[in-house]
Amino acid sequence: MSPRARRPVVAAEVGDGFVATEAPALQVSIREALQPGEGGRAPSPAELRFEPGAAGRVVVLWRNRHVGFVPPTHREALAAQLATAGKATVQADGYVYRDGELHRIWVGPLPTDGFPGVPPGYDELPVPETTIFGFALRRPTEP
Repeated sequence: MSPRARRPVVAAEVGDGFVATEAPALQVSIREALQPGEGGRAPSPAELRFEPGAAGRVVVLWRNRHVGFVPPTHREALAAQLATAGKATVQADGYVYRDGELHRIWVGPLPTDGFPGVPPGYDELPVPETTIFGFALRRPTEP
């Protein structure tokens, strides 16, 4: 395969779909992937890819950015699909939608009844500190 050849594409089987985890921690990546006119109140279509991650996780990518992880309920099935696909790209259609102040990633077909709510504890990674040029912006604490 030449360096410029595209990998074959395999459609991921995601059933009715799911919400990718860790949206609060990955807001910068999600917002950077948005193009003008996307990210408003209407869901934006997204062509998502999957790759193996550390500690058995499966990473969700959109426009070459890490935008989430496959939740534990679907992780094993997608990890098996990645293993079976070999060097092929495993991808699925999805949507970027607003959940309050957050942008979240929906993997799968557009749900007819709206996007499901995310239960407390669904996202495990902490929200990163706001920084400028690597320096943390900390707010003064009350005495």
